[in-house]
Amino acid sequence: MQAQIITYQLKDISQPEYLKQMVEPDAPILAEVKGLISKVWLADVEKNTFGGFYLWESKTAMEDFMNSDLVKAVVSRPFVKNVSSVDYEVNEKASLITRGLK
Repeated sequence: MQAQIITYQLKDISQPEYLKQMVEPDAPILAEVKGLISKVWLADVEKNTFGGFYLWESKTAMEDFMNSDLVKAVVSRPFVKNVSSVDYEVNEKASLITRGLK
């Protein structure tokens, strides 16, 4: 299992337009991505930092997603800048104890 944090900043777009142009249309598509267990959407409006916490079935599933046309389309949007991704292997045994996994 793999955890991933993707962050980005927005440029020249209002919050309502960001929600309308990216969050609302992308959420149902992301829900169907093979190997994605969950995505938690992140937002820090004051720091202009947005993104998501992703939980993947495997590192391969995460890598397939990162190389997909969907990701290429998202990062090519003119209002998305400074995209960053970091990932970590999940310690499943410890995470079960602390209710991080079910």
